[in-house]
Amino acid sequence: MKILQVTGFPNNGAGSGTLITTQAEDFVKHNNQVCTILSENRTDFPRVPGVKYHLIPFTAESDNPEKIDGQLDFNFPMFTTHTRSTSTFWNLNLDQIKAIEEKYRQAIKEEIETFKPDIIHGQHNWIHNAIATESGVPTVVTIHGTDLMGYKRSLDTLKDLRAKLKAGNLSPQELKNLKADADKYFYFVERAKKSAQGSQRVIVISEDQKQQFCELFPEAADKVVLVKNGYNPDIFHVMENVDKDTLFDSLSSDRSADGKLPKDYDKMALFVGKFADFKGIDVLIDATKKNEEAFEKEGKKLLTVIVGTGALEPQLKAQAENLGLKNLHFVGLQGHDVICQLQNLADLSVVPSRKEPFGLVVIEGTACGHPVVATNSGGIPDIMNTTGKIIKENYDPKVDAQNPNVLAPNEGTKGTYTTDLGMLVPVDDSDELSDAMMDIFDGKVKFDNDKIAKYTRDTYSQDAINAELLDIFSQAIQTYNKNESEQNTEQTARRSEGPSLDDDL
Repeated sequence: MKILQVTGFPNNGAGSGTLITTQAEDFVKHNNQVCTILSENRTDFPRVPGVKYHLIPFTAESDNPEKIDGQLDFNFPMFTTHTRSTSTFWNLNLDQIKAIEEKYRQAIKEEIETFKPDIIHGQHNWIHNAIATESGVPTVVTIHGTDLMGYKRSLDTLKDLRAKLKAGNLSPQELKNLKADADKYFYFVERAKKSAQGSQRVIVISEDQKQQFCELFPEAADKVVLVKNGYNPDIFHVMENVDKDTLFDSLSSDRSADGKLPKDYDKMALFVGKFADFKGIDVLIDATKKNEEAFEKEGKKLLTVIVGTGALEPQLKAQAENLGLKNLHFVGLQGHDVICQLQNLADLSVVPSRKEPFGLVVIEGTACGHPVVATNSGGIPDIMNTTGKIIKENYDPKVDAQNPNVLAPNEGTKGTYTTDLGMLVPVDDSDELSDAMMDIFDGKVKFDNDKIAKYTRDTYSQDAINAELLDIFSQAIQTYNKNESEQNTEQTARRSEGPSLDDDL
């Protein structure tokens, strides 16, 4: 099959980028052809051998940005800031948005003529996928969560702007600015609707996401199919021997005297992700204060390593400094090879997100054979919950205790659950997060690391996930061809009947 991936973002530095790269690699391995249209501000981005790439060029935020033919004079936007861009859809104007749209329209048109795809797989229910649905090629869109957040934000902002416009008492300049903003957010809303309505299938990656999408786009609810995200087991896997000395010598930290990570630790916790507010890194930093103090009382040392970067880096580092943390280190953005080695050295991974659409980093951690402590929110419970019972985000003992299918929280906690893959904790609760981590560090809660790795490989290997995707693509093509055939038949019948009242109207 010839698959045209269309994403509005880079293929690296964020979960959706990692996902489409993993999918492309596996598609090619199984003799499918892949072309990826993506946004970038550099030409040396990671590439999968055998995949054709079509770059939508933007300008990096640096002193000497790379000069790329046809580049837009601003950086690529996202719903939240990216590791290499502070630009978002919210701080661009409508003219800039339309300039992006035109670039994507030209790129899709060109690849339909040259690559000749059987299917378009759009990433995020947003502007670029709306354009894809106009192309005359069957389109499937994958929801990633931030697009739903963006749509909800657009609806709420548009409502507020219209209320202000209706209230009046505005200066001419204020009126002009409000109208410009209202036009932009209306544009976002209409484009997201067009994307949902024009796609033949809508892939969601969790039950939570499915519910959100159906509430926001009820007219497209019948198109929804749930497919879990997958990972590449060739990249994330259990390693028999990791050369800790060489690895740690290759990393640097500005929070240590010698600029290196300490090697004389007793336990290690790891966070991997971009520095956005919804990732909850600030909650982990608060929890680490309590963890370090507990280790010190026993004459031991806890190492906490944070991989990633983003706009919040200065304030997160300031938070760690103000709390007097001694062994929490930021090591910057790292490649998958380094992350896999760190995952293998870590005793646990932490995913403290306030709202995580899926949580690819969860399965990357468990694939490397250790438990994960993560928040009971968004799509994370879909991965972590291996209990066979319902785990609620907000457990009500008066009601839920009567239901044998609902799991009660661990005794003595406010909402922490233990599963075969790790522990789920309440959102924004650094005490519960700390307690869960310490229970694992102290051995109060034990896990079978081999079992964790095997379960992840059997359940989330990209081979199995891509087989589902290819089946969905085939269904989408059949649906599209059937609808086209029925539409042509209807048009032929109406022409043979002559003009009707509907035509006159």
